[in-house]
Amino acid sequence: MFDRSGLAVACLLVLGGCGGRLQRECRGVSATANAFIAESGKVRPQPNATPEETVKAELATAVRYEKLAADLERLKVESGELLPEVTRYRTLAEHSAASLRAVAAALASGDFETARQKRIELDREAHGEEPLVLKINEICGTAPPPADASL
Repeated sequence: MFDRSGLAVACLLVLGGCGGRLQRECRGVSATANAFIAESGKVRPQPNATPEETVKAELATAVRYEKLAADLERLKVESGELLPEVTRYRTLAEHSAASLRAVAAALASGDFETARQKRIELDREAHGEEPLVLKINEICGTAPPPADASL
């Protein structure tokens, strides 16, 4: 006779293992991103900052983005649905760090037009971060409720 309860438990264990890995990976990505965000306000250039102060702030932010990229790499995400998004997030962090270093180098050499152009490039690229984070939240089941959820 076939025991369906054993089959159900086996299915739950298999699914739970996959879901468990995704949940662990999601917690890791979330903790990494939250640590990055928590540091964000500490290194931003202040209004009316000198070019030297801005260079220092941009380089500090570049270091933070490089750390974010390295931390995301160390998570070793393997879940099929999460891996492409984390890879995109890591690539975005690496490009942001490179752009910030280019801004800082241009400012340090007095090339304000190149610094401005590089900053525009960085800002354009940064527009991709919000949809990416929303997609990761969706995959991880942490998406905020829609604005019309009370309807």
